[in-house]
Amino acid sequence: MTQDQIAIYRTALKEARASFDKTTKRLTEIALEEYDLKSDADRLRRTITALAAMCSEDPSVDRLGITESCLEVMDVRKTLATTADVVRSLESRGFDLASHKNAAASVHAVLTRLAGKGKIERVESAVMDGSTEKKVVMWKGPNYDPEVKFDDEDIPF
Repeated sequence: MTQDQIAIYRTALKEARASFDKTTKRLTEIALEEYDLKSDADRLRRTITALAAMCSEDPSVDRLGITESCLEVMDVRKTLATTADVVRSLESRGFDLASHKNAAASVHAVLTRLAGKGKIERVESAVMDGSTEKKVVMWKGPNYDPEVKFDDEDIPF
């Protein structure tokens, strides 16, 4: 290989690296924007649900199924969640759980399927309940951040 050919390849490599850096930076920006938009949509959905209830009106917010709604809850969560936390989040978003005979069991089954597909993660830990060790199942969403202590939905005001 000649020095001229090596110089051409080095130039192409430099351009490819620059292009890669630019593309990955943009992809990161888009992912952050997507997260912010999902959070905004979630807050607006809760606001619409609350205001519609005060006006005795149907919120008429997009009707997601239970799987999509559970995934949406886990998508914006930065902390671990119990099945009960997810149920409360669904209710606060106006998701109608009345059609489910046992809402917690339905949500737990959905979360288990989502974990099986790798969309969320199942986390088991042991806690002491008096003198008995009890297994607790929690769920970790794709945006889990161990630095965050409380999610907005964990604060009751």
